[in-house]
Amino acid sequence: MKLNTQHLFFSLALVFTFCFLAQTNAQAQAMKPWSWKKYSIKWKMPSNWTAKDKGGRSGKFTAAGGGVSFRLKPWRDASASAKQVAMRAYRGATSVQRKRIISQQYMTSKGGLKKYMILAEGWQKGKKVRIGIMGFINPKSPVNLYCRFLWWASQDSKNNPISYRVAQSFSAM
Repeated sequence: MKLNTQHLFFSLALVFTFCFLAQTNAQAQAMKPWSWKKYSIKWKMPSNWTAKDKGGRSGKFTAAGGGVSFRLKPWRDASASAKQVAMRAYRGATSVQRKRIISQQYMTSKGGLKKYMILAEGWQKGKKVRIGIMGFINPKSPVNLYCRFLWWASQDSKNNPISYRVAQSFSAM
């Protein structure tokens, strides 16, 4: 039996090229800049996410897209640390049952912004979910903030990296 190595090589090259292009396209997702001037904070999020309250008029900024929901809200206690704000937001996530912290860490500070991140998992509506929570201390604002990302755990490989990318983009104005 003679193997047609040329045909096999060509097929493998096509498969690897397709995988590379698909991965590159997903990583190069267009990011749109946002800001909340009232709290001197800015960030970027995917351009295909839809903001529900663009100016934070309701007291919070919400957006969703690609299987992720996102909320940014002021925490009216300027004396709390970034870790304390994140822990309070974690405890306040009452829509998620049986939650547990997977990891937590301080994140790189941009523009003087101090950030603490918690990655957790739990259950909502009978499905396993992941939660990314960040507490912010902004020296340019009298108010602390927190943000919360939520996505189905079954889509973790897609939504964890993009949520982390948004989280990394936050900075003080």
